[in-house]
Amino acid sequence: MTSAEDLAHTDSEKAALAALRDVVGESGGPMERHGLRVFLIADRLATARELTVDREVLLIAGLLHDVGLYDQASHGGVYVREGAEFTAELLRKHSWDEGRIRLCFDVIERHHELRSQWDRGAEVELIRRADLVDLSDGLIRFGLSREWIRDLFKSVSRAGTYRTIGYEVARVLRHRPLTFPQIFRR
Repeated sequence: MTSAEDLAHTDSEKAALAALRDVVGESGGPMERHGLRVFLIADRLATARELTVDREVLLIAGLLHDVGLYDQASHGGVYVREGAEFTAELLRKHSWDEGRIRLCFDVIERHHELRSQWDRGAEVELIRRADLVDLSDGLIRFGLSREWIRDLFKSVSRAGTYRTIGYEVARVLRHRPLTFPQIFRR
């Protein structure tokens, strides 16, 4: 079993994991495991393409890409933007330079874009793709083998993923319905 603690090594990564757990109110739950799978898929996609990426950005964005769904990380606006703002604030406390903060911001804000995001940085497109792989239960694979995805899903349980994300998305639709179209396009 792979856990987020196994991968969070830097102070910023540990702070991101702690922030996620604080916001969602649990450790090792469906949202944390979703974020972990998204990171692992993005990392695997980068390796397959022999891309050099900022691993710290990938892990933090993987963990926090959906944090804006939760009231503790939101002010009632577009959840992808608010998750990006929440994460940027956390990274500033860890003295990240503005370029890396902007990259992480773009990764989170644009993870539901309908079009390719390679021009914004490999990390942005990799997380966008990884989220699609995880949420499609591996039906969309972007070249990853079925065996690798099946092994990942055995290693990092998908139990409760759809229920948890569905509940949070439904809550966003009820409380801030006019923001929903902006999740996919600005």
